[in-house]
Amino acid sequence: MEPNIRPTNILFLAIYLITSSCAYFNTLYNAQQYFNEAEKIRLAKEGKAIPLSAMEKYGKTIQKCEKSLSEYPDSRWKIDAYLLMGKATYYRNDYDLALTHLKRVIEKGNEHQTQEADYWQALCRWKKGSSQAAVTELTRLLEITKNDNIKARCHLSLSDIALEESNTELALGHLERGAMITKDRAQRGVIYGQLAEMAFQKNNYEIASDAYSQVITNSLAKEKVEHAHLQILKILRLNKKYRSASRKIKSMLTDDKFKNIAGNLELELVKLYKHQGEIEEAVNRLETIVNDRQRTLVSAEAYFLLGQIYTVERWEPKKAREYFEQVAKESAKSIYKPSAARKIIAINTYLLTLESLEYYTNTLAAIDSTFEMAKDQTDTTKIAETLKSPEKSEPELLYQLGDLEAFTFNRLDQGIEFFNRIVTHHPESPFHSKSLFTLSLVYDDIGDSINANKTQEDLLRQYPNSEFASHLQSGIQVAEKPEEILYRNAEKQWDYNPDSARYSLRTIIESFSQSDLSVFAAYSLGFEYDQLAEIDSAMKYYSWIQENHPNSDQALPAKERLTALQLAVHKITPDTTAIEPNNQIEN
Repeated sequence: MEPNIRPTNILFLAIYLITSSCAYFNTLYNAQQYFNEAEKIRLAKEGKAIPLSAMEKYGKTIQKCEKSLSEYPDSRWKIDAYLLMGKATYYRNDYDLALTHLKRVIEKGNEHQTQEADYWQALCRWKKGSSQAAVTELTRLLEITKNDNIKARCHLSLSDIALEESNTELALGHLERGAMITKDRAQRGVIYGQLAEMAFQKNNYEIASDAYSQVITNSLAKEKVEHAHLQILKILRLNKKYRSASRKIKSMLTDDKFKNIAGNLELELVKLYKHQGEIEEAVNRLETIVNDRQRTLVSAEAYFLLGQIYTVERWEPKKAREYFEQVAKESAKSIYKPSAARKIIAINTYLLTLESLEYYTNTLAAIDSTFEMAKDQTDTTKIAETLKSPEKSEPELLYQLGDLEAFTFNRLDQGIEFFNRIVTHHPESPFHSKSLFTLSLVYDDIGDSINANKTQEDLLRQYPNSEFASHLQSGIQVAEKPEEILYRNAEKQWDYNPDSARYSLRTIIESFSQSDLSVFAAYSLGFEYDQLAEIDSAMKYYSWIQENHPNSDQALPAKERLTALQLAVHKITPDTTAIEPNNQIEN
């Protein structure tokens, strides 16, 4: 006989169970909402430090999960709460606590929950320094999981680990596979963004262009979409598709959707003019930009480009100096500020050296004239003493000018001229052998084998026992040290590929850490990230200077800025891990 259960009793029981479950579910739902909001903020800052607003919402996620577990410890959704807490604590950099939460999921979760926990556990191990253990776990997950979302994230993380270990080919491969698998739009935007940047740095413009197009379609970050448009224009320019690039720029300039990057589009148009040799058009456009967009990053770059034009296409160093001096005045945050400052120093050195050389020549002529007029007098020595020549000798001044012309301003013909004046007129000078050696390198660099061989033969004949002759005989190339080449390339790359410039500077720091240039590279990167409000990266490079070059000129300003950033982070980071006193359920 069936038990006699009244419908009203069933109704009351159902209401009780539903109310109890609903209370727990609502709390967990609120936790998930906070997590989703944090993810949206984080993904909008792809590749940058996690914003404090996102960190706060991850903290709120943890609060809600802890509240639900405290009030309903036996709920069927408790594994979901532990998994959510594991992910949130990972993003708050508390890897040990994250591992504790994830361990509970792995022990009692279902297949999907366990695999996702395995993924986050691998990331925690990577962040704690066990990258090989992380790679092993992520690779195992790729083999066993049927979940495309987990597969895509595994490829993305394996790419990050490979990139950290400077294995760009492996990183690129994982990104390509991850991009093909993922179905989540936000994640697809992140993957294609990294794929595009990496391919661009490797000069694989076909892959980069396709990936940037996918960024435009999928990314949630407006600035990333705008950056992708600008990068596609750069690729068109670098591939010499000037007409296509020009049409695209002019179309975008008339579209209000791109008004935020209108200044950057105008700069890209200037670069098209320069590449096609239309210098007058480039100058006119730049002058319009600096008048219409004063005190902006765009005007700062425009002044830098004007300075470049007047040191390369038009040789007017004083006018170029005026333009370079404007860069910092327009925007202290400009990435061109350090390069402009170095250009100013180089121009000042050049002009002073040229002035010294002219003064030296005029002084000698005046001495000759004075002696001629006073040859019958007895005080010629006293007269000569009143006409002082520069501290540096004429050959030394000529060599300094040749060095600046050839290696700083890339005016090789003018540099050759100064070196040849030493070779021809100052055979007794210690700069004679050095000039022959430098000339041989410059001639070899420009492909003038006849003059290169001649100067090498002269050097070996006249200075067979010199250090320069030894280098030539051993075949060692010493025109520039590797770090000097990287630094010079970085300065040039700011104009068309800042990401590659940053990569060159990082290479100097990693591979030539004891070089003086490594300090300049670290300070340049720290300063740039500081201006971009990427605090973690800025602090990383300021700290590196403190640890590796504490006695350098950059150590004091780096220390002062590092202290200020640490204080700022301490003040604005809230303690959000405590359980809220208000236990009411949020709807």
